[in-house]
Amino acid sequence: MASGTLYTYPENFRAYKALIAAQYSGAQVKIAENFVFGETNKSEGFLKKFPLGKVPAFECKDGKYLTESNAIAYYVANEQLRGKTEAERAEVIQWFGFADSEILPASCAWVFPLLGIMPYSKQLIEHAKEDVGKVLTALNAHLLSKTYLVGERITLADISVAMTLLHLYQYVLEPKLRQPYQNVNRWFQTIVYQPETVKVIGTFKLADNTLEYDPKKFAQQQGKIHQMKNHPFKHWVTLFGQRQSTRFWKNPRNEFF
Repeated sequence: MASGTLYTYPENFRAYKALIAAQYSGAQVKIAENFVFGETNKSEGFLKKFPLGKVPAFECKDGKYLTESNAIAYYVANEQLRGKTEAERAEVIQWFGFADSEILPASCAWVFPLLGIMPYSKQLIEHAKEDVGKVLTALNAHLLSKTYLVGERITLADISVAMTLLHLYQYVLEPKLRQPYQNVNRWFQTIVYQPETVKVIGTFKLADNTLEYDPKKFAQQQGKIHQMKNHPFKHWVTLFGQRQSTRFWKNPRNEFF
């Protein structure tokens, strides 16, 4: 059975994937104590193990080191979560890519400006809304006759995709916006209300209203981010500031991260 230490900051949806997988598999995953984002992951000792200094990162009990949230989740999972056949395992990997390439860029582009993490751009958010609609439409069609994304039981595909959708359902997908996607809603709630998930993320509450952009809140949040060298979202702000005038940000659907 897998065991080791997970390095992450609180409420990291990427880390949730591994923590939920461990709840299902029984893997012994300990969250690193006294981890301080911006300090611990920049220390010499941490960088010797994880040269890029990114989290989540996992130190296996046998001395191996893993990065990338999907790889960590796969390592601590069991056969059922990974997929019991070669075809199922391939499908799980397919959904990993779908979550990271199709959902995550659109989710961040819509939600992060509303949280004050990145500058507000109406055009960027409108593009993101379109992309979210396409993603949810595809998922809704896939789940029309399915309870889960792969096979007849929960797999890492469900955990990965649900955690990547978390911010959308938490902050912007109010009842009217999520109404057209009843199959996705049913599936999402099935995953987030599982006992194994609740132990990690707590009792999840769907958005009652779409979060609105508040310039004052944005200014306050930006001030906090720039003042706090350890703020976990500071690298998003820096990245945006460096690239906002380039084609990268004018066409975020193709290459957001």
